[in-house]
Amino acid sequence: MIEIKKTYKNYVGGKYVRSESGKTYTKELKNEFYELPLTSKKDIRDAVTSSKDGYKKWSSTTPYLRMQILYRLSEMIEGNKESYVELLMDHGLTKQKANKDIDESIQNIIWFAGLADKWEQLAGNLNPVSEEYFNISHQNPIGVVFSLSGSNISLNELLMSILPSLTVGCSVISYSEENSVVALKFAEDINNSDFPSGSLNILSGKFENILDDVSKHVEINLVALHKELDNDGLKSIEENASESVKRVFSQPSIEGLSSILPYLETKTVWHPKGT
Repeated sequence: MIEIKKTYKNYVGGKYVRSESGKTYTKELKNEFYELPLTSKKDIRDAVTSSKDGYKKWSSTTPYLRMQILYRLSEMIEGNKESYVELLMDHGLTKQKANKDIDESIQNIIWFAGLADKWEQLAGNLNPVSEEYFNISHQNPIGVVFSLSGSNISLNELLMSILPSLTVGCSVISYSEENSVVALKFAEDINNSDFPSGSLNILSGKFENILDDVSKHVEINLVALHKELDNDGLKSIEENASESVKRVFSQPSIEGLSSILPYLETKTVWHPKGT
């Protein structure tokens, strides 16, 4: 019997797509070799176009619906827990560590799902002023976010690079290199969790190949780097991003309410108090 290996593809706009370049890179797990999409400049452009459309859909959904969709994602991962544990063990994790990683993943999704309809009350505020006006700080999602996941093999760390921005209504392009097999498997659960197409896109490849394309793209509003880069790489990203006044966060917080703050922009509203 001939064994047919699974073909991994990027996940863009709610579809599984090959890299436009036709190129792949190889990852070895348990003496088996996996060919993964090597994302190109054209793939980044396509993902941004998809994310712009996805942002309109995702940010316009009600907070309650976003909460339900995120909770559905936790159910999908729980239902596929065994396959995730097996995949993490193929990467070299012990069964105990793999189970712990998936359990933490599920708990964190549920926590952020609960935050989805509460974050604005917690992040916004009524500002004291001396005149007869209300001065209110109102928070909006920043838009299209590019998130570079960390180097560790972990579903939980992948999720923590995505959930804060997704929870507040941003659309996300998640990019993985070392953790790419886990990320592309995770795309299957995204596809079955009622996310609007384009709201969450998953890409794999070598980040140095598309570093300039991401940092110079004017329609990416924020770059979140959850992977430690060398000083030259970080400097290049920040210089390129400055041309379009793009926000860049290196190793942003993933703890509690502070995790969502980088992905928000504040608007101030004045209103007369009346009599």
